[in-house]
Amino acid sequence: MTAWAMARGGRLLVVDDSPTNRLLTAALMRKAGFTVDTADGGAEAIATVATVETPYDAVLMDVAMPEVDGIAATRAIRALTGPRAGVPIIAVTAHGFAEDRERCVSAGMNDYVPKPVRRPELLAALKRWLEPRVPDGGAVRRTSLVP
Repeated sequence: MTAWAMARGGRLLVVDDSPTNRLLTAALMRKAGFTVDTADGGAEAIATVATVETPYDAVLMDVAMPEVDGIAATRAIRALTGPRAGVPIIAVTAHGFAEDRERCVSAGMNDYVPKPVRRPELLAALKRWLEPRVPDGGAVRRTSLVP
């Protein structure tokens, strides 16, 4: 079994204020073999990442949400202590301009997938962050947004 196939059994948190988008994304990811929890906004995402018993392998974060948006939620998650602060966070957003991408990078997001969500693009982004990298015998964790 490949490392990517094993990673596909991982745990994701899908964060979106739209119930329809949340359900659609969660269903796509469950069909791909992931275990999925959901949060309806940034505040719930922060609390969930900070307190969940088994840490998430990745967070799929909507950017434009009321109250606590994805940018603020990402900054708060990055401010946590321990390994939870390093969870890969992938922006899932309708905002596709260069300045939007820069806001995501500045907040600490690792990758970016435009809406409407397309399963192949989302799985490709997850593969970039969940597939272990082992060059020269040592594990490497990537930490910058993929253009």
